[in-house]
Amino acid sequence: MNKLLITGFLVFCSLRSFSTCIAIYVAENGHIYVAADSRRTFFFNDGKDNNKVESICKIHNVGNNYFAISGFDDGGLLKAATAALQQNSNIDTAIKSFGTAMSKRYKLLMGDAKLFYPDKFRHFLNDGLADVSFFGFYNGTANVVNVEFFCSLDKDGKVITTYKIRPIMALTVIGLSRDITNSKPEDLPTAATMEQRPELYVEALVKIEAKMQPLAVSEPIDLLELKPDGAVWIRKNEDEAVTY
Repeated sequence: MNKLLITGFLVFCSLRSFSTCIAIYVAENGHIYVAADSRRTFFFNDGKDNNKVESICKIHNVGNNYFAISGFDDGGLLKAATAALQQNSNIDTAIKSFGTAMSKRYKLLMGDAKLFYPDKFRHFLNDGLADVSFFGFYNGTANVVNVEFFCSLDKDGKVITTYKIRPIMALTVIGLSRDITNSKPEDLPTAATMEQRPELYVEALVKIEAKMQPLAVSEPIDLLELKPDGAVWIRKNEDEAVTY
């Protein structure tokens, strides 16, 4: 892969590789609520400040299996997750297949990034590559699993890419979340909102990051309520990410 192609393909965000915010919450009623910002920003680093911004839906599904994407190479993540879910009926097998496939893809991409963009490659060493949440109902029970991708260097300076599978009990925020973490109690949605209007609760979390990080996270915010008997889109952007 030559440098010109790398320049046109690699997506580098000015804040970090996780320029999005997606909140997923398993509420008291057993339903899964998902809020995702819709901003997608490309920074093509060819010596110019040419930015492209578009609005896409970051929540996807294959049948009854849903997933949300945060991180570098979202088109590749979408393609790999879709293929894994289509080819494997068991969700655990599908997630492992997805992790293996993307780790191989990331190794190639990060090898090229290290060669052509060493300064930006260091951001991936510090921040990781991506978080992808898979969620749905299995045997009537809500299930949320995060897959986290990382890169590092071995003792000889060669790129290593790995992934970690992490089950989620109640709440996870993938992408930018530091402003949520650092918020004062009075700036967070209330416990009453969490219990009575969980869709507004996850939306409020994403809005915190949108307010503090407007170049990376912005409205409109897509909202999904997932029940054992199906999904209800409270709000949805119909535009999809492009797969590569």
